[in-house]
Amino acid sequence: MQTTRRRGRLVRAAIALALLAGTAQAAEMTIFLQPQFQGRQVTLRGESDNLASIGVTDQASSLVVHSGRWQVCTQPDFQGECMTLGPGEYATLDARLNHRIESARVIGGDGPRLSSEERHGYGRYAANEGYGNGSIELFAGPRFRGRSLTLDRDAAFMAGTGFDNRAASAIVNEGVWQVCTEPRFRGDCRTLGPGRYADLGAGMTREVSSVRRVG
Repeated sequence: MQTTRRRGRLVRAAIALALLAGTAQAAEMTIFLQPQFQGRQVTLRGESDNLASIGVTDQASSLVVHSGRWQVCTQPDFQGECMTLGPGEYATLDARLNHRIESARVIGGDGPRLSSEERHGYGRYAANEGYGNGSIELFAGPRFRGRSLTLDRDAAFMAGTGFDNRAASAIVNEGVWQVCTEPRFRGDCRTLGPGRYADLGAGMTREVSSVRRVG
């Protein structure tokens, strides 16, 4: 009986490891050092907090997000100006990113499916502009700069996310979200519908301690 149970535990552990491995392999992005997918290329399959370590810092000119949603930032350790890119082909990069990307990481699963036109180079910085991802993105700096956190569920205690009293701007991709200055959705609260909030305003900037979806 004990042997059977042990084997069962081992099987479950193996399945869990396989699932984790599959998740790690699911997100993939290729960076090119020249526009139109030319020049040297590097493929990322996980977090890279400093692209200098692989020789592509401040050189990215185009990229392909094969799968996953990726956050790319203009400074190491996901600092500076950050953008979220959904699956697609980016034949040229936004001026805010061109030759400026220094770190990159996966922040979620695939976004909404893209049309053929969208997938071939017509500007899909969609996670920062569209409303189809069912999430809210919080940024430590105004105008969507600095470290960011993406939430797709309620957070009654932001302290548990490491982002307590840090949010200064936000992007609501879908739904209506409430941000509050105290844990458990108490204190002063503000309701945010789909859109871009470059500044959370006095009394809310760097005061958010809980977040929940209310619509």
